[in-house]
Amino acid sequence: MNQIIFRKLFLVLVVFSLYFVFTSTAKAEYKNRLSILAFENPPGWSASYNPGTLITDLLSQTLSGRGNFHLLPPPSRQEKASDLSATPDGKSKMAPMEGEQLDHPAQFILKGRVLHFTPGKPPSRAQIILNIGEALKQRAEIEIELELINHHLKKTLHRKKFQIVSSTGSIPFNMDSTVVNFDSQLFQKSSVGKALLQLMGEIDSYIMATLHPLPLEGEVIAVDAEKKEMIINIGQVHGVNFRDYFNVYSVTLKYKDPFSDLDLGNKFFRRGVIRVKDVQEGFSIASIIAGEDFEQGELVRSQKTNPIFPVNRSGNMPAKAQSLKINNPK
Repeated sequence: MNQIIFRKLFLVLVVFSLYFVFTSTAKAEYKNRLSILAFENPPGWSASYNPGTLITDLLSQTLSGRGNFHLLPPPSRQEKASDLSATPDGKSKMAPMEGEQLDHPAQFILKGRVLHFTPGKPPSRAQIILNIGEALKQRAEIEIELELINHHLKKTLHRKKFQIVSSTGSIPFNMDSTVVNFDSQLFQKSSVGKALLQLMGEIDSYIMATLHPLPLEGEVIAVDAEKKEMIINIGQVHGVNFRDYFNVYSVTLKYKDPFSDLDLGNKFFRRGVIRVKDVQEGFSIASIIAGEDFEQGELVRSQKTNPIFPVNRSGNMPAKAQSLKINNPK
């Protein structure tokens, strides 16, 4: 009899433990900090609207609607997109000197350029009057190039080109209109609208697969050696939880071979380990578990990472899509 009761209690404890683990894991998803730079228009672009602005805002709405990243505005100082990229040999063009403070808290920077953008020619007045179905359909062609950059390390993580062609739209769309409403049937049923929504779905999947599984990173912003505590600039909005563990690193960028002067990559030196004891909206207070003599600006990196997240391949817009002005300013 006692053995039966013991087994039942043991089973209840196992079920409860599994429930606790899975619910805790679900709540522990980190939101890496991401900033999207304005996309560049195609070379020699002279039309009245900006496809770079259109794609930038549509992508921002798509990622914001997903909610898996903490989106930050672009860097405050006017950084040229070319300054953020790495040279062909992997060196950073704007890597800070050792000990220099970084100028933006984003962990990742996404920049892009539109290589080709053809929304299709608007139908003539005669075609509209005659309602020539095939003539009203427009062939939309879009090609872009994306670059994902680790802003902390000033290093390019990945580059990828996307090319979308659509001629399945059933409604003509005039890109010269003053405002584009992404939520309208006119946009979503046009060839250019379908192409852009398909493009957003593919970029969304790519970013999720590339960035979401990476550890969350932040910086040390204050240290209290007597209390053995420190403050880090990531908190509740980034998915940090009570008792989360982080490693603390000092990083030497572009570490060079003293014999050949070759760039050996970034040198990470683990300074210690911290455990979060108090989580606030945008920062956390952590107990120092191991290590000493920490300095402001040192890198903190989560010991756990996000699971491989099921990506959204539908390309659907968030429920509250906004209208966007795409005409060039006069």
